[in-house]
Amino acid sequence: MQPENLNDLIDAFTQVIKSGSTRKLPRLHISLLTGHTQAQQSELTHFVAKLIQTLTPLIKDIAIAPIEGCQRLDLQNNISIDCYFGLPVAQLNAIANHHYGIQHWFVASSTLQPTVRDHFYSSAVMWQLGRLSRDNAALSIYDIDPQTIQPCTDELKALIKHAGFQLSEQHQPHATEIDVIACQERQALRNQQQANFAYQGSLTPPLIADTIGIIGGGIASASLALSLAQRGRNVVLYCQDNMLARGASGNRQGAIYPLLTPENNALSQFYQQAFLYSRQRVQCLIRQGFTLSHDFCGVLHTGFDERTTARLSKIIHGQSWPSDIALPVSQVQASQIAGVDIDQSGLFYPLGGWICPHEFAKASLKLASTMSNITLKLNCKIEQIIKAEQGWELYTESNTRPIGLHKQLVLANGETLTQFSQTAQIPLSGFRGQVSHVPSQGQLAQLKTVICANGYLTPAHEQLHCVGASYVKNPENQTFCPVEQYENGQKMRQSFANVDWPNDIDISENDARVGVRMVSRDHFPVMGFATDMETLNQRYQVQLTSKDKPSLWQRYWQTTPAPIHDGLFVLGGFGSRGLSSAPLVAECLAANLCGEVMPVSLDTQTLLSPNRMWMRKLLKGKAI
Repeated sequence: MQPENLNDLIDAFTQVIKSGSTRKLPRLHISLLTGHTQAQQSELTHFVAKLIQTLTPLIKDIAIAPIEGCQRLDLQNNISIDCYFGLPVAQLNAIANHHYGIQHWFVASSTLQPTVRDHFYSSAVMWQLGRLSRDNAALSIYDIDPQTIQPCTDELKALIKHAGFQLSEQHQPHATEIDVIACQERQALRNQQQANFAYQGSLTPPLIADTIGIIGGGIASASLALSLAQRGRNVVLYCQDNMLARGASGNRQGAIYPLLTPENNALSQFYQQAFLYSRQRVQCLIRQGFTLSHDFCGVLHTGFDERTTARLSKIIHGQSWPSDIALPVSQVQASQIAGVDIDQSGLFYPLGGWICPHEFAKASLKLASTMSNITLKLNCKIEQIIKAEQGWELYTESNTRPIGLHKQLVLANGETLTQFSQTAQIPLSGFRGQVSHVPSQGQLAQLKTVICANGYLTPAHEQLHCVGASYVKNPENQTFCPVEQYENGQKMRQSFANVDWPNDIDISENDARVGVRMVSRDHFPVMGFATDMETLNQRYQVQLTSKDKPSLWQRYWQTTPAPIHDGLFVLGGFGSRGLSSAPLVAECLAANLCGEVMPVSLDTQTLLSPNRMWMRKLLKGKAI
């Protein structure tokens, strides 16, 4: 398939919008799957780059990388492309069966090559395509050239037909007769997937047309409002402060780069996906004319003692990282990148950099307001939420009557996420972080990239650098701390003891900012239905008094949906990496609320679930 083929599809979609023939804001969602070899992944990255250039020549520097899983590209506010890297059957297996909405599969003729045919046309792949499709969905193969590509064999045609598709070797779609038996097989696969994740409850909440309420005023809530607005949903956002992003999102500069692990586990893969999406979201805002201070100048990561240097070495040598994600650099290369002397080797994240968080949040909400009805209520601290017959009632301290009522309510209020009785037991801890602002002077003024060592240091923005941050669990207050200010001034001196430029870091003006970040034990954020802990504990107490075998209770927890607060969702726990993760997690929640496919795998969804800490113990037969 050529980019021009998809361009035709997008042009047709655009004409439908211009015609005004649909009252609901339509969206076009395209999924692209490639094979698992490095050559096939490289082919997809080149394809998408050419597609972007064909569709929107003004879009520059949008990066995708050959990493495992899905990468979502928002080409326009209502057009998204999901690029899946890895074995097609594994990627298809990981997609939740949201409303079975796929209408047509367009298959590149290159998939018929003998070297890759088995990866795309196995029975398992065909049935997964069917599981995700409408009953009458079609499958067609583009641009078959009989001179270079062997047409489909009878055996392959039979395999495709057995899964309920009619195959066309033309690019024109046609009506497909419904195969009742194949549809029953597809439904069985859907039921099987639902059973495997039964403990999570419904994979998709019911679609509700009412306005969605969001409590919070930082990057997470603004990103969610934007993702919902792109789907035509109205939002009321309740912010306790007199302006957006006064909490942890209020820093001048925040580093953005992926969190990697030596084994490239699920956490590492998630943060690579999330980092690339955040970067793209910034570029979309800039492209549409919004002010957002940032610099994708890269991030240089070094150790600062024996332990951290050893771990960094394990990360560097543990994987063959794509060059767009991470590059090992020598001491000389590190110095050239940084613009100052670096006396050790390290790891460089070329697509990373820094962003102004509060400008990010404000720009996101401004763009959202151009697409949907966004109501922002400032100086509105919600003290209590109560479930009523019509939805969730919101109360402030000074009101005896609710100031808001929403059938669907999202708690994205950062450090106060656990203040409500419904969320008090979510295992998140607050960590105070003081970031110091120091003047750009001497050799320090030559810094060209973000440095991450013992703390982080940014290049100058408006003649100031950010250095920090402190990390104090369960803080008693958010007032300025001279001790933390001094420690921030020492971080780069401790990291690079044999060079002079850290001596130019002057914290004497006591210019700093304090925020509190909410952190989970496993470092994943929390996203999804709020768990009904009262009901969960009642069930658990029955288990404790039961004489049944532990295996029976493990089976019970596996097959019984976890109790939830209907219509209540949480979005938080981003720690010090909200810039790198909040936009993607917010996009996932928005997609789920609107009945769309999330851009993360089912396994990742369970790792983001607010009930994961309890459920993983119960599923293993352990005490909670």
